[in-house]
Amino acid sequence: MVNQNAGLRPVAITFQTNPKVLLRRSSHGGDITSLRQKLGLLEALGIDQVVLIDFSGNFSKLRGIEFVDLLKERGNLRYLVVGSDFRCGYRLDTDVVLLKKMNDESGIITEVVPPVVRGDLPISSSRIRAAIASGDLVEASNLLGRNVEIDLVDVPPTPRSDGIVFNVRATARLTPPNGRYPVLLKYGQGLQMKEAFIEIEKGMVKIPYQIDCESIEFIV
Repeated sequence: MVNQNAGLRPVAITFQTNPKVLLRRSSHGGDITSLRQKLGLLEALGIDQVVLIDFSGNFSKLRGIEFVDLLKERGNLRYLVVGSDFRCGYRLDTDVVLLKKMNDESGIITEVVPPVVRGDLPISSSRIRAAIASGDLVEASNLLGRNVEIDLVDVPPTPRSDGIVFNVRATARLTPPNGRYPVLLKYGQGLQMKEAFIEIEKGMVKIPYQIDCESIEFIV
């Protein structure tokens, strides 16, 4: 673990937009969280700073060794934590074995975190995504360690006489299958909460109230 007295700052490196949205949108099941949610979760875990990578064609051609060199040169990298299945670089040319070897040569500590297992399988974004897509929100919540929640702050709304419809699919974000679901609506200053039933149809979320809803948390 990182020695907090060593003068190191915990920094997370992630993408502003999931590369799969740009490279293979038709096969991308949808994002589990919005960027706003992701940043909030990282802050709650004690991350001091987040580096957001704006994925581009040029960045996609960067070799793993070149990416790590950038972290060393511009980020004063001293300690790196990655998952056991981590790969990076053009055509995923750098795995944890090569990464650790490169860092060892530079005096950088590399910690490889083993997968967290539930049942007989590791917890992964693909597994969580599959549970949400199939409507198994109990399983998805157990894998996430929290209830499934859809951020609506950046979702296009359409007011109607019987409520508001949010076009969640326009954000490349994942929703459960078509149906009616019990949720907590979070809205207003101080995030007031209200229990309600919402309807989902083809990525369109309808709430039955004319309120400035920030997010919906599914009750399981």
